[in-house]
Amino acid sequence: MKTQLTQFTGGKTAYPVYLTLGNLPRAIRCKPSQQACILIAYLSVSKMVGKQLTKKQKSTRIQQLFYDSMHIVLDPLIEAGKKGMEVTGGDGKVRIMYPILACYVADYPEQCLVTCPKYRTCPKCQVSDDEMGEREAAGWRTQRRTSKLICIAREKVTSISNFQELCKADNISGGVCHLFWEDFPHCDIHMGITSDILHQLYWGVVKHLEHWCTSLMTTAELNSCALQVILCYRALLDFIYMAQYPTHDDSTLQYLTNALDEFHANKDILVDLEIRNHFNIPKFHSMLHYDECIHNFGTTYNYNTEMFEQFHIDYAKEAWRASNFHN
Repeated sequence: MKTQLTQFTGGKTAYPVYLTLGNLPRAIRCKPSQQACILIAYLSVSKMVGKQLTKKQKSTRIQQLFYDSMHIVLDPLIEAGKKGMEVTGGDGKVRIMYPILACYVADYPEQCLVTCPKYRTCPKCQVSDDEMGEREAAGWRTQRRTSKLICIAREKVTSISNFQELCKADNISGGVCHLFWEDFPHCDIHMGITSDILHQLYWGVVKHLEHWCTSLMTTAELNSCALQVILCYRALLDFIYMAQYPTHDDSTLQYLTNALDEFHANKDILVDLEIRNHFNIPKFHSMLHYDECIHNFGTTYNYNTEMFEQFHIDYAKEAWRASNFHN
């Protein structure tokens, strides 16, 4: 995730990449002083220049630069994941470890960049952009299918524009030709995309709720709003609170599902009141995948991007303040 280094002027940004282990206790992982999460790279944030390049061509080259950079950074893990590597533990014993790319924690723009769906669709399922507001998720995206479709498109066409058109027909962005994650063993990048409390719920759902509430009524009208509005808002707030539980079992996950069901059962009142025309909003759609993500990777606190925002202070912003601000 990119982070802003300067305020008001300059527009300087950094793009750090962090690496951590999945079997560490969360109380250790979230503390920078424990060094359980390490900085492994700074990605390029330079803008693509060239008057002869179109906006789409610049965007495509920036995306491919990201993929090429990530391939260089993560390439050592591919061979280690296949053949294993010797690791010395805290007890002094040497063991063979097989590291795999299990999770990729990012905000929505980077999720789309990494998994190659069309923007404003879902990085985890094949839902179209005009069905994002439906209660049920579409069929799951898979790494094998995405790689195959991009490979087929690459073989059929000779120009970038035709390649992108063919990919978009299959609900894929078509921004890149070579994928950094396709050779990782036991990896499915779409499944590895995690839910994100900070960007999806707090900076997404809650901000929408606040805006809709101020559009819907004045303070004097608060007590006379429709019951369905109250039920809709309560369901979303319940979902946000329960998604952050420190532990989960089948009962709490059912509560999470029930809250989501209640929201979808009452959401149309906001359309009737002309607050919204539709609910094809990626951050609302992402709530469909919280249950599955918690089943696969544990509670959301383990992969909330808020933790990595804190690391930006130690690994990016303080280093920037200690530099000459130029190179």
